[in-house]
Amino acid sequence: MRNLSLPALTAVLVSTAAGAQTAPVQAPYTLQTQPGARSGGGTVNDVALWVNPANPSASRLITADQNNGLFTYALDGGELQAVTEGTSSSVDVLGGFPLAGGTSAALVLSASPTLQGLVPYVMDATADGGGLTRLSPTVAPLDVGVTYGTVRMARGVDGTIQAFGGLAAGGIRQFALTPTDGGVTATPLRDIPAGTVLGLAVDPAYRALYVAQQGQGLYRYGSDADAGITGTQVVGLGDGGLTSVGRIALYEASGTDGYVVASDPNANTFVVFDRRTLGRVGSFQLVQDGGTDAVEQSRGLVAFSGALGTAFPEGLFVAHDGMSSSTLGDNVKLTSWGNVARAFSPPLIIAQQQADAGTDGGTGQDGGGGGVIKPGDQNPIGSGGGTDDDSGCGCTSTSVPAVATLGLLAMALLGRRRRG
Repeated sequence: MRNLSLPALTAVLVSTAAGAQTAPVQAPYTLQTQPGARSGGGTVNDVALWVNPANPSASRLITADQNNGLFTYALDGGELQAVTEGTSSSVDVLGGFPLAGGTSAALVLSASPTLQGLVPYVMDATADGGGLTRLSPTVAPLDVGVTYGTVRMARGVDGTIQAFGGLAAGGIRQFALTPTDGGVTATPLRDIPAGTVLGLAVDPAYRALYVAQQGQGLYRYGSDADAGITGTQVVGLGDGGLTSVGRIALYEASGTDGYVVASDPNANTFVVFDRRTLGRVGSFQLVQDGGTDAVEQSRGLVAFSGALGTAFPEGLFVAHDGMSSSTLGDNVKLTSWGNVARAFSPPLIIAQQQADAGTDGGTGQDGGGGGVIKPGDQNPIGSGGGTDDDSGCGCTSTSVPAVATLGLLAMALLGRRRRG
């Protein structure tokens, strides 16, 4: 058999790795928001989902608007409320926050550059199906004087409510949130030096904090306050199918199964990773039936596994569209998670199908904005591997470092052959 030259062998190795990166599948969106004059024009920075516990079909989307503040929308896309007391770069929701008198409500945090801090609101389920109200309107924002670009909330393993804020100047600040005198107090727990943060997602089951770092890729940190400040890069740009990275979301199919979905704004795609192993499953684009007006330059996404009435019985996927030709600006597109799941072959997990079959079908009660899991403390499941075929298998593609390793191996083998 004729020996391949080093350039030829290198080309074979690179083409084999590139071949593992299959083209994104296409999933149709079914609805889109119709923003009013105040909320249009390329200004949406983030989106979150508040789930109405009494009537899931009356749930609300909340968008963070960099020029105006917060806007809420019904699941049919209609605008319901505008809270324009300051700009907003990010928003998140977490249910069950205790209030005075033994009641509780969904807590909404807005990262406000205008008010310089994290501004707390509550979502009132009795106000025409859901309305935002400023919590302690006379009190200064949390961590006043600091500008945040991203905010996410989660419950700790001890039941405490915590917030993670991506600082505009770089890094992450973690807080413990406690109710006080009808308001909320934020106690700083740790600062993580993490570069410029574009997206955050917290996975309580694996006690993991996933961070999208500008120009770097996806990183993983422990979500516990005592987990230290050292992170691990799980997917670098150019590796795992990511050309850029923006917002990220968690789809909880069960207590431990599901997906981490990362926006790739430069490629106008969403890359799906298996929640257990963080092996790359594949990628998809959100398009209109017929392939027009696809989602582009997305700056926000939600992946929710619970049923939301008859419109979204299989869960919901939401994505900001930075260039909507139909509304001549930006808006938010909605589709059933089932549409996303069935675009893959075999399909991704649909939590509601598991629930109907009597298995563990997911937990998510709030839909806030949401590589390889490092083995060791707080990480019961190790890393995975395999091939990347967009098949839903939760496997990883050949990475750039792997190609380099194979190239070095090839050079060593060729050197030995020549010496022989």
